[in-house]
Amino acid sequence: MAGYSGKDGSSIKNAIKILGARDEIEGIRAEYQWLAEKFGEQGKGFTLEMQSLVDDGRRKYDRMDIMLADGTRKTIYFDITDFFGK
Repeated sequence: MAGYSGKDGSSIKNAIKILGARDEIEGIRAEYQWLAEKFGEQGKGFTLEMQSLVDDGRRKYDRMDIMLADGTRKTIYFDITDFFGK
C-alpha cells in the first residue's frame, strides 16, 4: 500500500508526495485515502470539485479543489511524479 509524506499539500512547494505507489491506480487511491483521513469521507466530509494535472517542467502534481462540509474551499497538491504514467 502506498503512503505519503508529512507535508500539508497547501501549495506545490508543500505538495504531499505519494510514496511507494506501483501504478496510477494505487497512487490515486492513496490521494483519496489522505483526503478522507484529513477531511472525512468523500461526499460527507468533503466533495471533489475539480482535479487537474499541473506540470512544472520537472515534476507532475495532482491539484485537487475540494469543498469541505462547512462550505470551506481548499486546494490540495499531490506530487505524483513517481507513479505518473505507470
